[in-house]
Amino acid sequence: MIVDDDAGDRKIVHKHLLNLYPGANIHEASSGEQALALSEAEVDAAFVDYQLPGGTGLDLLSNFSLTWPRALLFIMTSQGDEGIAKNAILAGANDYIPKAAITPSALKRMIQNGSELADMRWQINEHQNELKLFSDVLVHDLRAPIRAVKFLCDQILEDYEAGEVEEVAREFDLMKMSVQKMSELIEQLATHIRPDSEGKSRLIPVEKLFEDAQMAMAHDILASSAQITWEDGGLTVLCFPPEVTQLLQNLIGNSIKYSGGGRPEIKVEAAAEPGGVRISVQDNGIGVPKQYRERIFEPFKRLQNTGDAPGTGLGLATCTKIAKRHNGRIWCDPEVQSGTVIHFTLLLS
Repeated sequence: MIVDDDAGDRKIVHKHLLNLYPGANIHEASSGEQALALSEAEVDAAFVDYQLPGGTGLDLLSNFSLTWPRALLFIMTSQGDEGIAKNAILAGANDYIPKAAITPSALKRMIQNGSELADMRWQINEHQNELKLFSDVLVHDLRAPIRAVKFLCDQILEDYEAGEVEEVAREFDLMKMSVQKMSELIEQLATHIRPDSEGKSRLIPVEKLFEDAQMAMAHDILASSAQITWEDGGLTVLCFPPEVTQLLQNLIGNSIKYSGGGRPEIKVEAAAEPGGVRISVQDNGIGVPKQYRERIFEPFKRLQNTGDAPGTGLGLATCTKIAKRHNGRIWCDPEVQSGTVIHFTLLLS
C-alpha cells in the first residue's frame, strides 16, 4: 500500500514496486482515512508519507499496526531528517527513506531487511507468549502431583512406623504414578516449545511413516482394541520423519483417548497435494463441536467435556508447529457430522 497525498510520488513508488514484484496487488490512498478504509485488504508492506492532510504518517502507524499486524511499515519524506528517521523507528516503522533516495534497489533492500527483522520480532513475541503459557501451566498442572507426593511421603512414613507394609507398597505405587505424571507433563512442554528437528529433511515413503507410527502406538492400539486402516496411496514425501511420526502419534492417540468408550475405528489416509501430500485421520469418537474446531489447535486448549481425559492440551498445538515447519497446515474438517477428521499437509519442496 502507498499512502501519499501527492499523486506523482505515488505513481513513482507504484512503478518501482511493480517492476520489482510483477503481478503484485498495489493499493493507493491519498490520506490515512482512505487507507484505513481498505482494512479488508491484505497488506504486506505500507509506504506512508510523513506529511499527510490532517497530520503525519507517524500518527497512522499505531492504527496500521492494529489493522495489519504483520505488515512492514515504511515512512517516506520529501527531505532527509535524522530526527524524523529516529521518531519513525520509535513509532514502530521498519525503516525510513527520503523520497529523493527512492530507487528500485533501495525499495528492495528495505523490504528484504524489513521482512527479516519483522519475522524475528514476530518469533520473539510468539516465544514470549509461549513462555508465559509455559510458566502458567507449570504452576497450575504441577501443583497437584507435587501436593500428592508430599502427602504420600507423610503417609508412607506414618504407615511404615505402624508396620503396615501393604499400605506402604500401595502408596509407593501412587507416588510413582504422580511422578510419572510430572515427567510426562514436562516432556510434553519441552516437545511443544522445541519441536524442531536438528536433522535434515528427506524423501520417504508415506508407508514408512505409517509403519513407524503404528509401531510406536502398538501398546495403545492393542490395549484399546482399536481398528486402524492405513492407505498410503503409494506416495512419497519430503519431510522430517521423526516429527511427522510424532504428529501421527498425537492424532491417533487423541482418536483412541476420545473414543467415547466404544471400540476406536480409525482411518489414516494419504492423498497427493500440489507440492506434497495431505494426510487425514478419521475416527468414530465423540467428535469436536463446531465452535471448538479452530480453538483446539491453540496451546493448552481442551474441550470442556474432556476434563477427565489425561493430557495437557499441548498435543494439537505441537501438531500445528510440526505442520508449519513443513510449510503446511492442520485443520479439523468443518463438514463432519459424527466423529472427527483432522487433515494436515506436508509441503516442503
